[in-house]
Amino acid sequence: MTGGNKIEYMHRTFMGLGAAISELFGKSSQEQTNLFTSYIGTEIGKLLLAKELVDRSTPIKELIEIISDELEFGGEHEITKSGDAITLRIRKCNICPVKIGGAAFEGTVCPIPGIMRGAIDFVKGTRGEGYAKLNPGEECKIVEKAR
Repeated sequence: MTGGNKIEYMHRTFMGLGAAISELFGKSSQEQTNLFTSYIGTEIGKLLLAKELVDRSTPIKELIEIISDELEFGGEHEITKSGDAITLRIRKCNICPVKIGGAAFEGTVCPIPGIMRGAIDFVKGTRGEGYAKLNPGEECKIVEKAR
């Protein structure tokens, strides 16, 4: 395949998914995005296990680092742990429909919280807890409970 960085195609796939969900579901689009992309996260979790990049005992913080690095979500991101919370902060996102795609939305359509949730739950065999504080084009935070 020619044409440069292949991961750009995945980024555009996520942006297109976000645009479609926003158009179909309007203001409730982030909840719908989380649901749809959690299934993507499940498949990513399966792949990470199959490639032996992670195992069931991988700590949540390390798992988030691996997922972030493998999918190249952000050019500028950090992962911190405070108490029982692990926070992924993304400042320069590679898939933000607002920042990268230039699309304007009412609300948010970020695939990252759902992908994280699906991958973590599959790898760890859990139904975890977390939340996202999304400021498209600026800084987004995805917070997971450490287990």
